[in-house]
Parts: sequence; structure tokens; C-alpha cells
Amino acid sequence: MTKNITNLWFKWFYESWKSFNPGNLIENSLSTSQIAENFVHQNQNQLIEFSKKFDADNYDALVEFMKLSESELLILKYFLKLIKSNKTK
Repeated sequence: MTKNITNLWFKWFYESWKSFNPGNLIENSLSTSQIAENFVHQNQNQLIEFSKKFDADNYDALVEFMKLSESELLILKYFLKLIKSNKTK
């Protein structure tokens, strides 16, 4: 196992994601699943190499992060509903 592989993963991911320009792809009418598929296709080799370095503890850390991300998404969806309901009043 590589120490701090989770930190290295996030650093790589966010730098790669930023340079991938997902916002521009949304503006060009790509769906979120198409954007994800394109990112995975473009970065498949790096993703495979990172996956080989993860152990169970690092895997569990990513699962916990995913739960937090899902919670953030649910809060954002709730907030968007509030905004929309305020606009209709």
C-alpha cells in the first residue's frame, strides 16, 4: 500500500477534473453520464494504476467520502427546491 494514496488520488482527480473542463461540456449539452464516461475513457490508464495501489482502508475511506458527497448532493437538491418554490410565490 502507498501511504496517503487517498490524498494523492484526490489531488490527481481534482486537477484532472479541472483540466477536463466539465462545465464547458455541460454548456455543450453533454449529459452528466456522457461527461463521466468521457473522463473515464480519457483517464482509464491512470485510474487503473491508482486502483492497484488501494488497500481496504483506503477503499473504505473513499466509500465514506462518497457518502458525504451524496449527502452534499441531497442538500443541494433540497436548496434548489427552496429556491424554485420562492420563485413561484
